[in-house]
Amino acid sequence: MQFKDVVGQRVLINRLTEIIDSGRVSHAQLLLGRNGYGTLPLALAYAQYLNCEHRVHYPEGSELRADSCGECPSCKKHQQMVHSDLHFVFPTTTNAKVKKESCSEDFQEEFRQFVTERNGYVTLEEWYAYLEVENKQGAIYVRDAKSIIDELSLKAYESAYKVVIVWMADLMRVDAANKLLKSLEEPAPRTLFLLIGERPEQLLSTIVSRTQLLRVGKIDDESLMRHLRKNHPEVSADLVAAAEGDVTEARRLVEQSEAEQTFARMFVTWMRQLFKLNMANLSAWVDEMATMGREQQKLFLRYAMDSLRACYLKSGAGVEQSYKLQFGDDKFNAAFPFMITPNNVERLEQAFTEAHHAIERNAYAKLVFMELSFRISKALKKR
Repeated sequence: MQFKDVVGQRVLINRLTEIIDSGRVSHAQLLLGRNGYGTLPLALAYAQYLNCEHRVHYPEGSELRADSCGECPSCKKHQQMVHSDLHFVFPTTTNAKVKKESCSEDFQEEFRQFVTERNGYVTLEEWYAYLEVENKQGAIYVRDAKSIIDELSLKAYESAYKVVIVWMADLMRVDAANKLLKSLEEPAPRTLFLLIGERPEQLLSTIVSRTQLLRVGKIDDESLMRHLRKNHPEVSADLVAAAEGDVTEARRLVEQSEAEQTFARMFVTWMRQLFKLNMANLSAWVDEMATMGREQQKLFLRYAMDSLRACYLKSGAGVEQSYKLQFGDDKFNAAFPFMITPNNVERLEQAFTEAHHAIERNAYAKLVFMELSFRISKALKKR
């Protein structure tokens, strides 16, 4: 990854390139900040710049003072995360592939694919979901530390520096951290540790004291807006502000917004069919819902429940600002909220809650949504 691919953070990037160019590279550095601020992309770009064979320096006044060339053999390998002098350590746990005593070495290919697909902006929850570890929590184990030490006993193979990136270093177990201390105190020549963490209080104080601390702050709204609008031109300033300088949170909000637009169309179609009770159309709608995955079905039901609550606040209390969920249909927006009254709101809430629980218990989706449709139709007509 090149520095130009990092979202925002220009002041910090220019400081990093200046440090490297001056030859004052600290052997162990801790990039501290939320994942969505770009800690991992910064580390990847830092390692690539450090070992670039033809660094590029820009004229004074440019946004970036320097960057890696992106073309030399070293850069190309770094961009694919396959450079022989670039090593990754990260939290792991057992899954279908590794039944016991997992470590980073077991999942190098998966980690490369995971990070590449998301351009470096990743979260721990996404990583666990990618590995399909269910509800298990990962860690960085003493066997990971041993692997690092063994690797560092060898000289750099292709480049001037060997670089070890430890992602989510705050999940390093105490025995692993203690084993790494000597390497941090007395590093091998031309070896660089880049530790990445979100919660400094979970790191051993002895680890923190042996690193140069680099705090990574929020991404400015303008940079985040430019980044998002490359693929989502309709992104609003409100969404960017809500993301609070975090790319992963902005991505989640965009996906949620897009899902809600789909859910809104489905909800409007469903409610109109329930008033007419055209069984052919209703059956087709239920069939479409049944083809969705269970998680999407649950999300749709939660969206519908939130919509009904917002409608009730508008019709029952006149609280306009609580009616935030727009259905994309002006006629429906104007009329439907007043279908939710004190006489039916509890029955509707109960019907949706029971349907949600049924889907969670792997009930047959067609039966769940058809029964729910009849209950809603009955409740709406008794408003």
